[in-house]
Amino acid sequence: MQMRQTSSLKSRLFHGLMFGVAVIARLWRAVRQKLKLMFFYQRGKIIHLFKENTQPIAYRPKVLVGIAHIVSPEEACDRQRGAAKIERFRKALDGLFDSFSHCDLEILVQTLPGRSIIHFLPQYQQQRIHVEDQQTCDSYYVPYSVQDKLIARRSESFDWFLYIEDDIVIHDSSFLEKIIRFNQHCPDPRGILYPNRYEMYEGTKRYIDLTIGETIAWDRLSTFEIDGLKYAECENPHAALYCLSAEQLNQWAQSSRDWQHKDFMVGPLECAATFSLLEYFIIYKPHPQNMYYLEVEHYDTKYSQLCPALNSPYTVSSVRGVLSPGK
Repeated sequence: MQMRQTSSLKSRLFHGLMFGVAVIARLWRAVRQKLKLMFFYQRGKIIHLFKENTQPIAYRPKVLVGIAHIVSPEEACDRQRGAAKIERFRKALDGLFDSFSHCDLEILVQTLPGRSIIHFLPQYQQQRIHVEDQQTCDSYYVPYSVQDKLIARRSESFDWFLYIEDDIVIHDSSFLEKIIRFNQHCPDPRGILYPNRYEMYEGTKRYIDLTIGETIAWDRLSTFEIDGLKYAECENPHAALYCLSAEQLNQWAQSSRDWQHKDFMVGPLECAATFSLLEYFIIYKPHPQNMYYLEVEHYDTKYSQLCPALNSPYTVSSVRGVLSPGK
C-alpha cells in the first residue's frame, strides 16, 4: 500500500514537473517571437543610424545604337498586317530602354520611305528614336548603311556603339558590364564578344544559331576562361548584333574593310551584323558550359519551327517532359 502511494506521488511529481517545463517552453517561444519582432521593428532605425548616403554612380556610358528597320509596303500601311513586326520592334526598343537604363542612349533607326511601322509604335518610343530615310539604298543593304553611320560618328563622344536588328530583345542590365569585363581580360587584342541568341517556342528555349545546322563545332584551341566562365570561337558566330567600344570601332574603321557592302555569307543582313567583322575581329561566344551567361532573344519563332532540334543540347527547358516529334 505504501509502495503504491509512493509510486503515485512520484508520478504526480513527474507529470507536474513536465507540465511546468512545457509551460516554460511555451512561454519562452512566445517571448522569443516577441523579441524577434521587436528586433525586426528596430531594423530600419539601425540602418538609418548607420546609413551611408550613397547615390547611383554619376558616370553614365554614352551608347549609340544603330538599327536597320525595313517592312513590306503592305505592313507599313496596315496596322493589322504589320502587327507582328510592330510587336517585335516595340519589344526590342523596350529591351534597350530597360537594359541600358543606366546609360545615355541615342537610338538611330535607318529605313526606307514607306517601308516602316515606326508610326504605329507607342508615342514614348517614337520620341526617343531618330529616324533616317535612305532614299536610294537597296533594302537588303540598309544594315550596311547603319554600319557606315556608326563608323562615321566614331569621332563623337560615344563610349559604345551597338548594332542590333529590330527583332532582338536584350533582357540584361549587366549586358554592357559583361562586354567590358570580356574586353579587359580577353587574351586576344582583336577578340570581341557576341551573345548566344535564342527563341522561346512552346515553352522551350532554343539557341537557334547553334541548332540551325546538324552540328556546330567549337574551337578547342581558342577556348579560354575568365573567372571560371569559358569562351570560344564557334562555326556560326551570328547573333544579329554587335557591341564595340569606341577604340574597337576606330581600329576597325582604320582597317581595310574590304568586305563592306558585300554579300558573301548567308545574306547582306548576316554579313553586316557578323561576317564582315571577321575581316578584322575574332568573334567569341560564351562556351556551351555557360552559354546562358550572355544571351539575347530573337523575338520570333521561325527558326525554331524550321529546325526544332529536339535532341540538341542547345534546346533546353525548365520543365521536364516529352516533346512530340511533330512539334
